[in-house]
Amino acid sequence: MVLDYTITQHAEAYPSKVLAAEGGKHIYNILLTNACDNGNFIARDAWLSLDLYSEKAATTFAGVVQEKAANGNYFVEVVTPGDALFVCMVDDHAEEWTNTWKTARPYNAAGSIVRAYELAVGDIIEISVEGFTAEPTVGDSVTLSGKKLAKA
Repeated sequence: MVLDYTITQHAEAYPSKVLAAEGGKHIYNILLTNACDNGNFIARDAWLSLDLYSEKAATTFAGVVQEKAANGNYFVEVVTPGDALFVCMVDDHAEEWTNTWKTARPYNAAGSIVRAYELAVGDIIEISVEGFTAEPTVGDSVTLSGKKLAKA
């Protein structure tokens, strides 16, 4: 008997140089109404309770792809943060997994509470190709297309 499965590739991301990580901006807890990858962009909506907000669609963000990292991800410099919050959660899956599972990237399911970084001009965020609508090139200006980045 054979088990056949497919692993969906989700975006991965890191707040490489983000003012919020140093206490200069807010890191919000957002209750997701829709599934969301790390490296996606959402906005803060209504207050639900102390340090918990509901999710809404982000409307404004502009950045520039500055470099392709050694791991294949892209460094994006924030030009206009707008209302976009950068979603980035620490992986919390079990460490006992096969090499096949190591290529899988977890995502944040609807109903999850995620960490969302308020961005500032000059912040650098790292996003894998899955966080873009199409493979970017260094120097591309990017803006929002849904929760992902797209060439402007």
